[in-house]
Amino acid sequence: MNSLVSIVVPIYNVEKYLRKCIESLVDQTYQNIEILLIDDGSTDSSGKICDDYAETYSFVYSFHKANSGLGFTRNYGLERIKGEYVTFVDSDDYLGKNAIKRLVAGLDGKSIDTVIGGYSKVKDNGEVLYTREYTESIFRHESIYQKLFVSMLGSSPNKHNSFRPSVWNSLYSCKIIKKNSIIFASERKLISEDIVWDSDYYKFAKGVRIINSSAYYYRANPKSLSKSYRPDRFEKSIYFFMYMVDKLSKLNLANKSFTEARLRLAKTLFINVRSSLSQLEFMPIRKIIKNVREICSNADLNEVIKNYPIDKLAIRQRLFVLLIKHKFILILSILIKVQVI
Repeated sequence: MNSLVSIVVPIYNVEKYLRKCIESLVDQTYQNIEILLIDDGSTDSSGKICDDYAETYSFVYSFHKANSGLGFTRNYGLERIKGEYVTFVDSDDYLGKNAIKRLVAGLDGKSIDTVIGGYSKVKDNGEVLYTREYTESIFRHESIYQKLFVSMLGSSPNKHNSFRPSVWNSLYSCKIIKKNSIIFASERKLISEDIVWDSDYYKFAKGVRIINSSAYYYRANPKSLSKSYRPDRFEKSIYFFMYMVDKLSKLNLANKSFTEARLRLAKTLFINVRSSLSQLEFMPIRKIIKNVREICSNADLNEVIKNYPIDKLAIRQRLFVLLIKHKFILILSILIKVQVI
């Protein structure tokens, strides 16, 4: 196949990493591509860098817009793509030379309309921390949503068996996207806009191939949105859980799949709650205690814990959830301060 592939790159204040990202895209062995660099109101030199590459390469396009966040910036790009397929690259990440070629090779021109690859997590200096390669497989029709998508919501209580929900290093059908008006939610409202996208897109996919490529290099950037301090992280985590449960309840999921989906979402919620607590470590202990008390008293969180099989969790996770359940506020606060949580 030689289909045109659109690469959408949302960009905001990443001058340190941006050239490496763009260089890895223009250097792809698969050449029938267009690269859309979307500058989301950067205040550093990122916008200038985008313009420089657009002037140098005929297949690179530079756009500038007012700041609106990652989700809406991707939507801006989707409105302007010309390809048959689209993939997304975060601007502090980069690709191996054969990344797009391997994704395209997963298509068959007929029944496979979506391809998903793995990734390599790297340090700031490029050192590989670990690689996640998936077993090659194909999901078709109902199994796409009932099995593959459900596994993107998080892990089962007693396993680490989730599938990455991030939209990068995946190849999507533009026909499906445009026909069904699929867009990204704002991460400022929903903390995991990628899984919301997944919940809308995979309803319409006919065939998904998983490939074992790890040629997407995901940078462990401490300043990324997922790592940065957010005072409303806990509230957004609860809201996201309730939003997704409500969304899934309106879909045609089998009872077994819906039950599993809710359990996986709950485990993801516990991870998000832990992140919400760990970011308090820099606060005075009295303020930590105040925040911990509020979180442990949250009615929605307590209801989730009440209906969750805590005994199936691994020991560290189980202890964490039990500390919240029984409101051991001082112990939790101390563990946060000494950076155990």
